[in-house]
Amino acid sequence: MPPRLTRPITGVRNAYASHEAGATGYYADEGARYVNPHDGGVREMLARATRDWPELWGMGKSDDFNDDDADGDEFGDRILDLSCGSGEVTSALVAAGVPLSRIDACDPYTHEAYRKRVGTECERWSFEDVARGAVADRRWRVVVCSFAMHLCARDYLPTLCVMLACSAKHLVLLTPHKRPVIDAAWGGWRLARREARDPYWRIRSRWYSTEPPMDDDVGEGDGEGDDDDDNDDDDVA
Repeated sequence: MPPRLTRPITGVRNAYASHEAGATGYYADEGARYVNPHDGGVREMLARATRDWPELWGMGKSDDFNDDDADGDEFGDRILDLSCGSGEVTSALVAAGVPLSRIDACDPYTHEAYRKRVGTECERWSFEDVARGAVADRRWRVVVCSFAMHLCARDYLPTLCVMLACSAKHLVLLTPHKRPVIDAAWGGWRLARREARDPYWRIRSRWYSTEPPMDDDVGEGDGEGDDDDDNDDDDVA
């Protein structure tokens, strides 16, 4: 087993605070050069997610798989890397065996960094664009959002979740703390499995679905109330 990557001591929260336009301004200025300081943790959590939840990702499907092969499911079998950064989620999924041809991505600020790393273009949809209906006619099996949705403006978060529920069956969030808290009233999202955590990286992985929970012991609010690894003094992306 390869040695574990080193967890960074600092992230980018200080950069947000020091920029006059906050997180939005930081990404607008630094997007082309952005690298998630927790990239290694994202990779490890997604490697675990593909091992533990292979049915979620359509593991084993070939590059020739297309939406017409998805047994008539209107959502098909594509994956959206939402707020894709420099491609850490896409790269991790490809390394785990998901064909790149099945992955779409979007980010309004880091599209250049994504193209340089992954080798493909991404859309430039923002959270606000999605909330306003930019992807209303698109369908994905899974939307993955890593280290980003906790930055979504609270005014947009409920509508964003509702619109995502119209376009996808499953939502996987990787986050450094309990935020965002997803209300089931926002499109019917409920935890499908118990929250996974990595205490070393201090990353949480949550699989939400609009389908019935797969674990009998998953309850409302599971994974949202325990704040033991949250530390406001830690810098996170």
